[in-house]
Amino acid sequence: MTVKSRRGLGVGPFLALVVPISYLVLAVLVENGIVPFDQAHALLNPLGVLGWISLLLLGPFGIVIGGRSAGLRGVIAWLALIVVAIPVFAFVWFACVATLSGALGNPF
Repeated sequence: MTVKSRRGLGVGPFLALVVPISYLVLAVLVENGIVPFDQAHALLNPLGVLGWISLLLLGPFGIVIGGRSAGLRGVIAWLALIVVAIPVFAFVWFACVATLSGALGNPF
C-alpha cells in the first residue's frame, strides 16, 4: 500500500465525520446553555435530514476517498477497510446523533 494523496487521507475522514462531530459540539453547546434550546429544537427536523444524508452519503464517500487516497488495491484490502471503517463510523454517528437528540429533549 502506497499513499497516493496525503490530502485525501485527511479529507476522507473529515467528510465522513464532519456532521456527526458537529452534532456532538451542538449538543454540548445546548447542554451548557450557550445555544438557546428553543432555537436549536426548532432545527431538529432539518438536522435529522442532514444526519441521514451524512449516514447514507457522506460517510461512505469519505471512507472511499480515504481508501483511494491510501492506495488500497485488491478486494481483500477494500474488504478489510469496509469491515473496520463502517462499524466505527456507524458507532460514532449513532453516539453523536443520540447525544444531540437527548440534548434537544427528543430521545428517539
